[in-house]
Amino acid sequence: MIDNYIKIITIEDVMEMLSVSSKKTIYTYIQQGKLNPINKDDWHIEGRYEFDIEDVVRLQEELKKPALTTKEVAQQLDISVNTVTKYIKQELLPAFQAEYRGMNCYFVKEEDLETFKRTHEVGRKPSKRHFYHVEQNIALFQLFVKKGEEKEQFARIISVEDPIMAVTEQHEEITLEELLHRGFEEAYEIESKKTITKEGYATFAFKQTAYAKSQLYKLMDLFYQYLSPTNMRITPQEEKEQFIVEIKPVLFMESAQEIVELLESVLVSGKINKRSRGIYIDSDLEVIRVKVTSDLKEELQQKAKELGKRNIEELLLYAVQKL
Repeated sequence: MIDNYIKIITIEDVMEMLSVSSKKTIYTYIQQGKLNPINKDDWHIEGRYEFDIEDVVRLQEELKKPALTTKEVAQQLDISVNTVTKYIKQELLPAFQAEYRGMNCYFVKEEDLETFKRTHEVGRKPSKRHFYHVEQNIALFQLFVKKGEEKEQFARIISVEDPIMAVTEQHEEITLEELLHRGFEEAYEIESKKTITKEGYATFAFKQTAYAKSQLYKLMDLFYQYLSPTNMRITPQEEKEQFIVEIKPVLFMESAQEIVELLESVLVSGKINKRSRGIYIDSDLEVIRVKVTSDLKEELQQKAKELGKRNIEELLLYAVQKL
């Protein structure tokens, strides 16, 4: 006679309680002795495994996260999981390893993350803050002009950190407040654009220069006007004295050969094509189709979640790049 106090549940119930998507994970817990079906030896009578809910609750407690996962840390800092792991390995971010759902993972304590936020710039910067000042609606390298009777004068924003700084044609570095006081104004207003959903970025590498009239900065003006910071990423590379600009696929309603040549001179990855309506910039991503079984697809989805990837495609790309 079965104990009346035992509440029997199925493997599907166990999967829901433990928040796992594959039965193989449950079978692994059984093989490891972490779960013990009440009918382990004669399950064929019912045609399925059955479990005591108390046993599952016990395992549920064991599987609770001991601290923040790298994915949760990445979301708080607005950076990638790979960057979080890099900080941990460089011993910039304190962490410890523990078994979680059958895997050995890194974990970060809440108090250690708070300390990291206070002592490291990455923990304080909102997304894009290093090249776009949202409140002032001013971006790095944005063009300012002063119209006079003789000729126009130019200036460029060289820092959006407080105070915002600019450089004039005469290589004079002044604050935004002083720039406006001298009669300079924005050559164009940065208008917020909708997020471009097409995948991939075209990448450009620009040499850093304090020359306000640099031809290459004309490209930044185009990027801001056609894309806005919404569809851009800028990464400084101080050791190479350059900055990397990544932009979403876009059609510039421009046709000058000079612009095509400028784009090609700094292109790192992507495609530049002259079209009848202008210049089209695209990423160089190509689609590769792979057919897998439904079980393998479930496993890949679970692995993508564990590694902080948005989907299976990101997981596969990560795996191929590792090879």
